[in-house]
Amino acid sequence: MTTITKQTRPYGSWESPITTDLLVQLKSSFGDITVDPTTKTVFWLSNLPEEDGRGAVYAKRLGHSESVRLTPAPYNCRTRVHEYGGGAFTVRDNILIFSNDADFRLYRIDLAYPEKITPVIQDSSKKYRYADLHIHPSGDFLLAIREEHMEDDRPETVVSTIVAIRLNVSFASGHNVHTLASGHDFYSSPRLSPADPTRLVYVAWDHPNMPWDFTQLHEARLHIDPSGAISIASTTQLAGDTIDESIVQPKFASDGTLYFASDRSGFWNLYRADAPGAAHLLLPHPVEEEFADPAWVFNTSSYDPLPSHPHRLIASHGHTLSILDTKTRTLTDLPTGFTNHSAVRALDDTHVVFLGSSPSQNSTIVAFNLKTRTTLPTIATSGPALSADIISHPQLITFPTTNNKHAYGYYYPPTNPSFQAPANTLPPLRVLSHGGPTSACSDSFNIPILYWTSRGFAVVNVNYGGSSGYGREFRNRLRGQWGVVDVDDCCNAARYLVAQGLVDPQKLAIQGESAGGYTTLACLAFRDVFTVGCSLYGISDITLLAKDTHKFESRYPDGLIGPYPEKEELYHERSPIHSADKILCPCIFFQGLEDNVVPPAQSEIMVEAIKKKSVPVAYVTYEGEAHGFRKAANIKRTVELELWFYGKMWGFEPADRIEEIPISNMVTI
Repeated sequence: MTTITKQTRPYGSWESPITTDLLVQLKSSFGDITVDPTTKTVFWLSNLPEEDGRGAVYAKRLGHSESVRLTPAPYNCRTRVHEYGGGAFTVRDNILIFSNDADFRLYRIDLAYPEKITPVIQDSSKKYRYADLHIHPSGDFLLAIREEHMEDDRPETVVSTIVAIRLNVSFASGHNVHTLASGHDFYSSPRLSPADPTRLVYVAWDHPNMPWDFTQLHEARLHIDPSGAISIASTTQLAGDTIDESIVQPKFASDGTLYFASDRSGFWNLYRADAPGAAHLLLPHPVEEEFADPAWVFNTSSYDPLPSHPHRLIASHGHTLSILDTKTRTLTDLPTGFTNHSAVRALDDTHVVFLGSSPSQNSTIVAFNLKTRTTLPTIATSGPALSADIISHPQLITFPTTNNKHAYGYYYPPTNPSFQAPANTLPPLRVLSHGGPTSACSDSFNIPILYWTSRGFAVVNVNYGGSSGYGREFRNRLRGQWGVVDVDDCCNAARYLVAQGLVDPQKLAIQGESAGGYTTLACLAFRDVFTVGCSLYGISDITLLAKDTHKFESRYPDGLIGPYPEKEELYHERSPIHSADKILCPCIFFQGLEDNVVPPAQSEIMVEAIKKKSVPVAYVTYEGEAHGFRKAANIKRTVELELWFYGKMWGFEPADRIEEIPISNMVTI
């Protein structure tokens, strides 16, 4: 057995096989996974950082070795409905329809003749956006969520509707789009019953609610008159009578049974809708696990009924994938080998497809055989596997926080088989505050975190109060307390690891994106814990979020802080920009110049304020990037510059060769 002699270098200076090129390769994401049971084909959307983040649709037939790219360049399959998108394509009977980001139009591909791509929508003004696409069983029309944007694009002028788009007539007349449902601020999940294609269900909600606050489930009857006009004949509310119930993911089984997820018990559990107001829990009693997630995007799927056994559902909950039998009301766990399961789709009665991951396995599209209880050859994965000895395995921590409560996180120790740090030194800590803020981190394989741990950093990914995955009560900790609870929990996670003797108390960094960037800046402005900060398109002035953001989140701050302008003083008090004189540690900012969620002005105001305090600050902007960086060069540059910035502030030299940038107020000794 060969013994490897470790080199001794300071934390942060270790050489790592996890390069930024590998980081980009393994960071490629999958979305909108769907299946065609007739052809045993799996379809998915993959973002390609090497092509400036272009979204391309792929397909692979079960048992085949190669996947096929269906949407060629320059088409970019993406939808910006709610800004976060989802449901950007759909497939049925060999017809693929997708949303193209360049002009927001829908396009059609007959997969028997894939070289022919034709528009479905006439309008190319970018006035309309489409998402959550589903083709009617007849193939004659398409259901979609449509967002209509006026020229000024103010949130209050954006109109959301459910539309039917006729596919069997020419769009040249402009009369192939029919409005089915309107009047609510938001819609999602239009789904048709396989047993009765005139039976339509959908979810709707209104300001100031978010879809994890309060939604309603509706059922409607489709009517098609002799001229081909499509309308709704009647509408009934099935569920959602109380203001503290979030209903998501309605689905029909093959026999017409309607299922949905609701958090009426405090956790998203699965129910059957038998009649208006009559919903039955599928298990004998509510389970304190989530069977669904916050509906940030369209077309998510955490469960799916089997085609020929409509009483049996394949369901993801916690870290487990199970068969839920609605007759025996039991769960049978499946040995998938993964700890996280999403995008669950029943391909047939024998095979289920899902997106799986674990601490040591990157996101992988998996087909699982329900009879043999085995996984089939991988359908798609983000890249090559890493050597086991370079992977830092997350340790779940529960730590004390404010008001005698506890919060959670995943702690990753520095891990590199080739290096060790000098004796009697402790690693720097990088605290991550996730975005949302109604979201969560998990123990899934996380190549960006491994980039840092393999260079000698400790990392903690914090699930602060308000995070999802722990039930409504935990989620509601942030109601009216954004900028307080999340800040306390991130600070207390760092304090906990210092008290455990695991990290250097003088080298504590916090990094966050979007809403996590707000938590980052609030920690720096209102607490004295961290010595460096890094914000990626973070919110610095939350009054601007209330006044200048897109429709989907325009009233989100009402629940997180309070109604604006009634609570304007509180917004001012919790905005880091107004306490910039309290920020005494260096910061680096990264910002996309086409970001409509968090406009560049927010980062620019913060940078200028910190400059005036003579605190070291760096500001990096990217042309052509919106909310979240998609281009490979920019993803790599961001990670490298964050590492370089920490080195400058803490006095270590990264092993990587990194082109430097100016740092305002940097004093060279």
